[in-house]
Amino acid sequence: MTIVSLLYLLVGVSPIWFGVRLIQHRRLYKDLPKPPHSFLWGHLKLFSDVMKLFPSNTALSVFYTTIARKYELRDIFYLDLWPFGPPQMVLIAPNAADQVTVVKTYPLHDEVPRFVGSLLGDKSLPAADGEMWKKLHRMIAPGFRPSSLRQMMPVTAEQTVKIFLPALTAYASTGEAFSMEKVAAQLIFSIISKMVIGGSLSKQNQSQMLYDIDRILDYAQSIAVASGTNPVKRWTKWWRKRQAVQRIDHFLCSFIEKRRLAHSGGYFDSSQGTSILDHMISEMNSQNPGKLDMSSVQVLIDNIKALLVGGYGTTTDTLCFIFIMLSFHPNVMARIRREHSQVFSADLVKTQEILQTTPNKTTELLYTTAVIKETLRLFPAGFSARKTKPGIDTLQYKGKSYPASNQMIIPCTHAIHFDPEVFPQPSSFDPERFLEPNKVPRDAWRPFERGARACLGQELAMEELRIVLLLTVRNFDLECATVEARKMPRAPFTDLDLLMGDLAFQEMALSAKPRGGAMMKVTFAI
Repeated sequence: MTIVSLLYLLVGVSPIWFGVRLIQHRRLYKDLPKPPHSFLWGHLKLFSDVMKLFPSNTALSVFYTTIARKYELRDIFYLDLWPFGPPQMVLIAPNAADQVTVVKTYPLHDEVPRFVGSLLGDKSLPAADGEMWKKLHRMIAPGFRPSSLRQMMPVTAEQTVKIFLPALTAYASTGEAFSMEKVAAQLIFSIISKMVIGGSLSKQNQSQMLYDIDRILDYAQSIAVASGTNPVKRWTKWWRKRQAVQRIDHFLCSFIEKRRLAHSGGYFDSSQGTSILDHMISEMNSQNPGKLDMSSVQVLIDNIKALLVGGYGTTTDTLCFIFIMLSFHPNVMARIRREHSQVFSADLVKTQEILQTTPNKTTELLYTTAVIKETLRLFPAGFSARKTKPGIDTLQYKGKSYPASNQMIIPCTHAIHFDPEVFPQPSSFDPERFLEPNKVPRDAWRPFERGARACLGQELAMEELRIVLLLTVRNFDLECATVEARKMPRAPFTDLDLLMGDLAFQEMALSAKPRGGAMMKVTFAI
């Protein structure tokens, strides 16, 4: 058979093969819970129409929530995005989500390590699964023990006073608009870097690393759904990301070697605190004394990088959203200020002294904690995708058997958080719902996910946010600088955009973040 004959055969057979596959695939959805399904398009057109309701780069979870509410879907539903996307099984009830995160720990869907690995490294904890994940978890988890968190509380207070307060004071003096995301990032990164690698980075090194992390996140956004359609721009962002990763890896490799020599040489000073990197080096040395091989060094690099990016990104985003919500809710601002003065002191210097001598007193900031939780309910940053374990083809839920083989299984936190049967009046910013005992079901609030793969840094993030709020919100009034409130809501599940415009809908990057850098203005509180 000639090459020309073979090409003619392929051209003739391809449409037939595609048609057969189309029929076979679409029939799989015949009796499954789902939104309206087209035999030709599956859910491709429906999903595209939903995406068009929102501003560009909107987080995927917003689309799932919209579909669930618009078509009154409950518990579990399916999306057929063949041939352009994986078949999806979306879990929108708390107990349904728990089936793959708590009751059993389902493996990550293949797309997760592919995506995360391309950004942070294949050997990082977020990209790992199975035995590799367990090994990394054992190495990293000691860095998040209560004793480690306690040693970070003075650091958080110190960096807030040293970095954040002067920046806000300068902007309050000029009255100019600024990116709260950028200013908060400087603070949170200075805190998380001390916890992760120990010691202080020079101003130049910190600025360079933040710049490089931004290049990584910029690339992550370019490959998100509905983003990065221009191939030249995507290649440019990929190249910048590649160079950024190389610079970070080179810096961390040198830093790790110095730290390793301090450990092996016996001159490591633990009186200054033990970082997560120190815990990991000690664990590796105990298993294999002597010089670390390149594979072990790469494990350290990938995981330090993942902790720095993940630890600073989500906390920064949440802090921005808290400030945004406080700017729109003066009654909440007034109450959180009263609590800070009552539990600590009306005087900032005295507050710092109490924080230094009695750090555990932050646990008495119940309303502040409720504000943080309510913000995380409205704006959860994370996104998870799982797959079935080998030999398991179905998911059992409420006495029913749901086909799960070959599905991208998505426990959709956003949809759960906006379910009116779980959180009454879900669009309302109501911190008090977290003050009433048993009002919020234990499995319903899940911004850090639940189960074995829940975020290791959730207690650190909560403590950081409490301290930063304690030391700032009494000094400044806040205002969003670029809000255009809508006259009609974009979505069937929320009317927050009637108040805050498109800020109501998070942008997709490595995690869901504030739109447009969270542009704000601050003035001195009277």
